[in-house]
Amino acid sequence: MPKRIIKPGAIYYIETTTKDNIEILDDPHWARFLLLSVGYHRYMLNYKLYAYLIMPDSLYLIVQPGKMFTVSKIMKLIKGNFARKYNEYKRREGTVWSQSFYAEILEDKNQFKEKLDHVHDQPVARRLTDEPGNYEFSSYNNYSRARRTTIQLVIDTIPEKIGSK
Repeated sequence: MPKRIIKPGAIYYIETTTKDNIEILDDPHWARFLLLSVGYHRYMLNYKLYAYLIMPDSLYLIVQPGKMFTVSKIMKLIKGNFARKYNEYKRREGTVWSQSFYAEILEDKNQFKEKLDHVHDQPVARRLTDEPGNYEFSSYNNYSRARRTTIQLVIDTIPEKIGSK
């Protein structure tokens, strides 16, 4: 596997899946726990969060690490925290997540917008809902300014400048 590119100040689009794409996150309890874990680690590791989506078998994020922690460390802690609690509750051992994750550095506003739209369109594309705003585990409503009655993480304002272009 190629070494992950670490670029200070970069914004990353991230995708990761559960091991063997098992749909453990279709249980709202575990999806909410993962969402809270993302929010907790955002606070503890001081990264910016621009988008999130939890699907039955995957997690999508758009984040900008702070100065102290890399994107790899952020993902290791989010996935590790979730896996420990999941295994403890289910009284099981073993891997919960795929070993690695996909991360892409976003180079400009167009690429950022494309990935943001991709994240928010996934629940409709996978036929989990008819409207992106009806899907509970997405940052879509943060952008549409819709009211949410369930858990919704606060997201950061999109920066004026993205990438080195």
